Amino acid sequence: MKKQTILFATFFILAMVYVISSCKKDDDTQPQEPTLPTGAIEIPATPQVTSGDANSGWDFLRYGNYIGAGIPINTFRLFYPDDNENLLERTGENATITSSFNAFDINGVTVVGGFTCMHCHSGKLNGEYIKGLGNSLLDFSGDYTGVYSLLDGVVASQYGTSSPEWDAYAPISRGIEVTAPYVQAPFQGVSTAAMLAVASVAHRNPDDLSWSDTPLFTVNPNIVASDIPPLWHLKKKNALYYNAMGRGDFTKHLMQTIVVAISDSTEARTINNNFDDVMAWINTLEPPAYTASIDAELVETGKAIFESTCSQCHGTYGANETYPNLLLHWNAVGTDSAYANYAAAEELGRNWFNSSWFAQSDKQAESVTDRGYIAPPLDGIWATAPYLHNGSVPTLEDLLNSPQRPTYWKRTFEDTDYDFTKVGWNYTVESGGGATDIYDTTLYGCGNQGHTYGDPLDANQRAAVIEYLKTL
Repeated sequence: MKKQTILFATFFILAMVYVISSCKKDDDTQPQEPTLPTGAIEIPATPQVTSGDANSGWDFLRYGNYIGAGIPINTFRLFYPDDNENLLERTGENATITSSFNAFDINGVTVVGGFTCMHCHSGKLNGEYIKGLGNSLLDFSGDYTGVYSLLDGVVASQYGTSSPEWDAYAPISRGIEVTAPYVQAPFQGVSTAAMLAVASVAHRNPDDLSWSDTPLFTVNPNIVASDIPPLWHLKKKNALYYNAMGRGDFTKHLMQTIVVAISDSTEARTINNNFDDVMAWINTLEPPAYTASIDAELVETGKAIFESTCSQCHGTYGANETYPNLLLHWNAVGTDSAYANYAAAEELGRNWFNSSWFAQSDKQAESVTDRGYIAPPLDGIWATAPYLHNGSVPTLEDLLNSPQRPTYWKRTFEDTDYDFTKVGWNYTVESGGGATDIYDTTLYGCGNQGHTYGDPLDANQRAAVIEYLKTL
């Protein structure tokens, strides 16, 4: 009996040691890292400028010379009537110039240079002017190949080709001449800014950005266009562009359009000194609040669905926000691959950038691409229609229900023609394309396929998610 008692006690002690050690092991076990979605990679963060002054940045965007050249103001006014709306609340000559342009002095000559940052990154929605909004009402579908030839004649006849006015104007004429064949969008509402940058740098020596009459590499003639993202997303993102290019120092990427008309890297450095302030201003931007009624009960239902199905890629919102900065390979997300593959295939242009002034000095920018697209932050998503990187989907309801996406769709391009139920632009389904006010998803780079994650939801679930998205 005594022997059995001893054995039982020994067994009990050993069992307790095992249980205690197991509990200790469980306590010490660290939480497992969340598994990334199929086809996703994390985009690493790089330090960004935090020392700028937001007010100075706003003034520089409204008045500054970050173009490098411009049209003499008297010539400009022959083609553009006074704009008395003054959306940017400017003074002097700029008070009557549309927000798409800035008037500034070059060696004593007042010129108007454009397009400015605010041309693409601000606009109206339902009558309200929103700073930082990607302007999807713009029209880049025109053929500009002959415009500056006409202006050349006007400026030459007004001032002569040996005048200070001509010297202040000629660089922008030269830059537009070489880029015009590559920047004509297939229809309204999308931007060809990426093509403008590539076509411009083909004529810039990388070390000092000086002009080269002979192109340094051949530009791919297949034009890809994209939607214009809102600037308030920038404070969350580790890469500037949809395809995860634009890493490193954002101030240099933001000023890339300077390559159209600046003189060299000395002028570029002067301009870049102001972009610390521009970044500070961008970091003050907040998305606009939804302006129609919201069903609070439906929002809670939608939030639960969103957080279980969408947040892994797009982050969480409200208290303790998260944003994972994930890039999804185009095969995984299924969206039109042209924009991602164009950038990846343009090795000469990418090598130019990574060996250029933009990638040099303490502020280093980098051009990287992984043939995919960033799952963007969704702050203010209700205001940022159309959707997907190429603007091919007119409403959130269509985005979350891919079978109903129209192949050809037309809108009025009036900022008040907005659908608060489906959340996006009112549109009509068309039988074919060919007009500049019709989005044609059959064209190169314009496909509306992919991102089918909302398809398994039923109509009630989809409505709940949309209601939640209105609140972001």
